[in-house]
Amino acid sequence: MNDPLAGAPLAVRVHALAAAGVLEPAALERALELIGHKPTAESWYRFARFHLIILGTVLAVAGAIFFVAANWDMFSPQARIGMAAAAMAVATLAGGRLGLDKLSGRAAALAGGLLFGPLLALVGQVYQTGADAFELFLAWSVVLAGYALATRFSGAWITALLLAVTTAYLWIDQALGSNPFETPGLWVSLAVTAALTALALLLRIRRGALEGPAATALMLGWCIGFAHGAAAIVMNGWPEGQALALLVALAQPAALLHFGRELGDFKLERVAVAHLFGLLAIAEGKLVFDVLDAGVSGLFIMSMLLGAQGYVGGEWFRARRPAEPEEDEA
Repeated sequence: MNDPLAGAPLAVRVHALAAAGVLEPAALERALELIGHKPTAESWYRFARFHLIILGTVLAVAGAIFFVAANWDMFSPQARIGMAAAAMAVATLAGGRLGLDKLSGRAAALAGGLLFGPLLALVGQVYQTGADAFELFLAWSVVLAGYALATRFSGAWITALLLAVTTAYLWIDQALGSNPFETPGLWVSLAVTAALTALALLLRIRRGALEGPAATALMLGWCIGFAHGAAAIVMNGWPEGQALALLVALAQPAALLHFGRELGDFKLERVAVAHLFGLLAIAEGKLVFDVLDAGVSGLFIMSMLLGAQGYVGGEWFRARRPAEPEEDEA
């Protein structure tokens, strides 16, 4: 017996029936509502409520920071630190009081974690601790990770992840005196790329969906890996470490393709193919405009190459698209 879940998504089948004239427009609208793919007033309310609460949380934290900055001369250094600490404590307690099982409670707790960063900045400014920015961001990301563990809120994990990546790149600049495209900073940057990709795949395997922290980790890892691959291709003379950078940039989509097929996750496969085709387009541009020095005629050559890539990619996507299950013979 064929697996009923092995075919194309139900929404795709419904649209196909409508395109074939089997379903009238009204029937299509009703079918999409029944399978949950047609926005309703309730779904729009949930969408707006979630995003407005998160936006309000971020704006409240920003407002607290700007309040202290705008009234800097009115408060003593200790008063500034006290207000920041009090705001952090109030937000954290409010999260516990509202309940961490509710969005409002998690958002309030997230505000408490976000306020720890400005508190650290005030302490460093008042007492001149001499700490580098990466040390402050490291402490902030660790504390926010603690909030994420307590609240089990993906928004806190995403923010902690962003802060951790920022910490790594500040450390490359301030501690190593390097940049992400030259050694030794390059090694750290490539390690961050590999760690983010591995984290994204691990979360995808455990949670069964590419969303929240997993999607953020994949996006960050993809951007960094692609940037290093592109830089390795366009640089002349292959400076130290660029061969490894290109290898990592190629290993990334290979891993995504493998796990995408193993997990039946077409999203991972599409990300991998987009990565490979992007690097291929950059390599073609390097060959045409730099190596061959084709000039204006190179635009025609590039259009032909990109057109061929688009055709091959389209055919690949069509071949990989889940097929309709065959009817059982009985």
